Amino acid sequence: MVKQYTYQPSNVLVRQIQKAASITGVLALTAAAYLSQANTLMAAAPDSKHALDPAIRLAMQSYEGTAQVKDFQATFIKREKVGRKMQATQTMQIKFREQPLSVYLHFQKPHTGREVIYVHGRNGNQILAHETGIKGLVGTVSLLPNSPQAMDESRYPITTIGIRKMLFQILKQWKTERQVDAGVNVKYFPDAKLGNMQCKVLQTSYPQQKQGLRFHMTRLYIDKSTNLPVRVEQYDWPTKRNNTPELVEEYTYTNIRTNSGLSDADFDPKNPAYNY
Repeated sequence: MVKQYTYQPSNVLVRQIQKAASITGVLALTAAAYLSQANTLMAAAPDSKHALDPAIRLAMQSYEGTAQVKDFQATFIKREKVGRKMQATQTMQIKFREQPLSVYLHFQKPHTGREVIYVHGRNGNQILAHETGIKGLVGTVSLLPNSPQAMDESRYPITTIGIRKMLFQILKQWKTERQVDAGVNVKYFPDAKLGNMQCKVLQTSYPQQKQGLRFHMTRLYIDKSTNLPVRVEQYDWPTKRNNTPELVEEYTYTNIRTNSGLSDADFDPKNPAYNY
């Protein structure tokens, strides 16, 4: 089982949750409900007996640490099942800035050379994307983040990307699951490895599917040296045809460099280092 920790959120954390939730409309709809649930949980934390509580405490500690990350650069690796098809693993370099929400992606594989820029409040709140080779002859394409073309290979829009939002969604998920009497099994692996990273891993799973449970099993990886979330894995429910839980979501951030002072130029298609 997960080791027991006592943790009380600071006022700074509460403000940062509000800020994260207000960045995009996707999160804003859930902010008030999440804050209410989080405050209720943490107020009762020292005496709480729910099996999920230690995992939530550790995740909240990591989440509070992400409040200090104003921007970051990293290698972002994504594996997702979209519809009935498992997409090819996507590896890209990411530049990310919290305010205004700004994302630059440079694909390494597949779609080598593809570049994507999104800046909230600019470019009509649209993605600016372009390909290379023959596809690049089309030039830069403007897409709404939730348009079918932008979502063709993704489960979620670009507005939900980033280590802080990734962890926010896990906390929101566990808070919802905490209200379901489903016999959760929580495991804590304090000495796991992700490549060369020393990690602590929180794993939650359920014996059977119930309303309010979206995933059979969830794994959250936290870098021990930085306490930042670096990977989330989500598994679907086993079926009669396949008794092994199926991976449907996996998001990994490696080589993270935080607070490097990213500027508007890093999210400008006119940047001479880019190929727009």
